Amino acid sequence: MFSKNCDQYRSVLLLVFSLSVSAFSQNPVFTVQQTPSPNVHGNTLNAVAAISPADAWVVGYQNDNNLNDSRTLTEHWNGTAWSAIKSPNPGTTPSCRNSNTGNVLNGVAAVSSDDVWAVGFSFTCNALLTPMALHWDGTQWSVVSTPQLNTNDNAAFNGILVFASDNIYAVGYQPAKNGAVLTLVEHWNGSVWRVVPTPNANSTGNVLFSISATSPNDIWAVGDKVAPNVPVRTLALHFDGNAWSVVPTPNPVSGSDLDQNVLTSVVAVAPDDVTAVGFTLANQTELTLAQHWDGTSWKVVPTPNKSTALGAFNTLRSVTAVNGSDLYAVGFFANSSTLGNQRGLIMHFDGTRWTFVKAPGKGVAQQLNAVFSLPGTSDVWISGAASKTGTDGETGLLFVPITLTMFTSGG
Repeated sequence: MFSKNCDQYRSVLLLVFSLSVSAFSQNPVFTVQQTPSPNVHGNTLNAVAAISPADAWVVGYQNDNNLNDSRTLTEHWNGTAWSAIKSPNPGTTPSCRNSNTGNVLNGVAAVSSDDVWAVGFSFTCNALLTPMALHWDGTQWSVVSTPQLNTNDNAAFNGILVFASDNIYAVGYQPAKNGAVLTLVEHWNGSVWRVVPTPNANSTGNVLFSISATSPNDIWAVGDKVAPNVPVRTLALHFDGNAWSVVPTPNPVSGSDLDQNVLTSVVAVAPDDVTAVGFTLANQTELTLAQHWDGTSWKVVPTPNKSTALGAFNTLRSVTAVNGSDLYAVGFFANSSTLGNQRGLIMHFDGTRWTFVKAPGKGVAQQLNAVFSLPGTSDVWISGAASKTGTDGETGLLFVPITLTMFTSGG
């Protein structure tokens, strides 16, 4: 079980995990790649990035979906095979041998083959979550210190964006002194990480899950905002080169305080072409969500769902772009026909509409957590986890997950 001090992250984790069939692709374009699963208790991949067709990374954590005693997981693609690479665990110390610790990577991005960053969180001896940043120098991973934040509550990195070796951003959430949850953006200038001032949409709860940009003067970060007695609402921040600002976003669901509108991922193609994806939850039914920025405002874009019946679950976790008319989004779904076991969900946007692409299977349940398109190519990687035994009906998490990576070139 989660430690008491992880209750806030557990809420965020379950929120993110918590998704009229459209046309299917006639031929599956993605194939499953063989990836190591070094821990017999579980292995989950949360993010993927590539430098070239023969140089890619996936990151996540080892252990089952009990984050206590979790360890970082990094794997590298050399063009032929994936291999597990040793990575540090700052949350695990000799003094915590008999206490709960944790180390989870949520995002990865690369400047070059010898300049790769992975971010997430760690916790030590039942302490609160703290942001974690790891750096690959071409030979090994090492921990890079991040600023001390308020210690009265949890904080974490969820996503990362790189422009150059001295211009990198990480996003997530941090606590306020009064216990509120605030947006967190930190910047690496080549020497140190520093907290960047960012606005919040309310005074209670603000979380950023993803970041993307067309240039250092046109950056987007998305997530959600939470307040008492109202539905969870979408959140988008924009950086124009001088300051961050909150930009209004649609909220299709506006009923009870149990309803949710969440943006989990964003990809920017041009200043007037940005797409964010996520999910809505209402009446115990979760549906896919996509929104588009046209340079003036955000608008909801229709997306298909495997089922809209009561209790159906359809979520999007990540989005990437080959170009403005060639986008992929991934996540997972479950309904009565899957007996509660989640199945991988891949969607494609052709410039006009979103449609389903067949997701190859592995195990009896899958969760697709990330998708990445290598710039200048048609190579696309997907990462996540699968289970040979299924899904926990209470938590919605996979039993004893194993790594799952998919790939297409020119799909």
